[in-house]
This record gives sequence, structure tokens and C-alpha cells, in this order.
Amino acid sequence: MTKKRITVVIADAGPLISLAMGQALDVLLLERPGVQVVLTDVVYFEVTALADRYADGAEIAQFLAQNQHRIAIKETTIGKLALPNLRLQLEQGQKVQWGEDFGELSISGFVKSARTFNPGSPTLVLLEDDWFEENAYALPGNVHLVSTSSFLDGLERHGVIPSAQAIKDRILRRRPGFRRDYLLDREAHKIADGTTWKASFQAVKPAKQ
Repeated sequence: MTKKRITVVIADAGPLISLAMGQALDVLLLERPGVQVVLTDVVYFEVTALADRYADGAEIAQFLAQNQHRIAIKETTIGKLALPNLRLQLEQGQKVQWGEDFGELSISGFVKSARTFNPGSPTLVLLEDDWFEENAYALPGNVHLVSTSSFLDGLERHGVIPSAQAIKDRILRRRPGFRRDYLLDREAHKIADGTTWKASFQAVKPAKQ
């Protein structure tokens, strides 16, 4: 049986924040040709326009700007509805009324809308909280869920990074709430024979920060 290769990698805001604190944002760019890295418009807004909410917000914004040729920002239905008002609040100096689970909902909606056939292309979602697991019933069957911690472990096993533990330690020093023990690598249940996201990454070390 041949597992399907992941074709899209989508990151939520949490993993971006953690990887920035672990000086490891560049691991997102170690994909093989044909694998697209995606941020939804809502997640992009959260980590750029609201960058001052995070200790490493400016670093994330700079990383995304420098790699805009590698990272696609995708429009979503929830983004079309919510972002104009959020941008207006920001421009007027008001407190941005950020909706609960905006990022997660935008990711789920994007995956559904991006499908051109059933069940759709194998898509990895990189996450840090329980929302996707708790709402698995509402997710498309082509979604492969991977936690940041499991993602780093997988990269180490395949020689992409020298030490997942070293990155996790750096994250924890700056983000004590990081869930190092949240090990999730849940295959897409409607992809025949499952997916193998690990095969989508080159065995090369990321550049030094």
C-alpha cells in the first residue's frame, strides 16, 4: 500500500509563534517541490496586523514578508466577512474584537473550499490546541493533523533538523505554556492508505538563525 503524499501544509498562529520563539521558523520551508505552504488570510492578519500581541510578532511578520514567494496567503469566506471590520478597528485605534476560533474556522473553511474532487488533496494542518481534534467531525477527510511537537519529532527522525528537543527547549524557555507533550500525528481518514507528511520534507538542515 502506498501512502499519499501531502500537497499542502497549513499553519495556525500557535505553531508560528512557537517556532519563532524556538528560532525555527525556517523549518516550514523545507518542503519538497510540489508542496505548498499556506496561511489563511485570517491567520496572516492575526500574526502580522496584530503582531504586537506576541513577543516574537515582528519576527514572524518579517519571516513571512521575506518568504512571500514560498508562502501563499489564501482568502477565506470568514476572512471576507470579518477582516474589513477588524482592519477598520485597527485603523481607528480601537481594540480589535478578535472572534473566538477565527483562525481555526478559516483553516477548516479553506480546506473545504479548496477541494476540486473528493476527498481532496492530502492536506497537513499544523496546530497546537485541541480545536481541530474536538471538531474532527466537521473537518474534511483529507486533513492530516500534526501538532508542533510531533512535527519537530518527525523532522528529527528524518534528519531534517539535528534536535527537536533543542528547539522545544528554546520554545519552553520563552513560552512556558507550550505543549511539548501534545503528540498528535493523525492521518486523514478519507485518504486511501493514509498520508505520509514526512516524505514531503528534504533531509537538509535549516539555515542557522
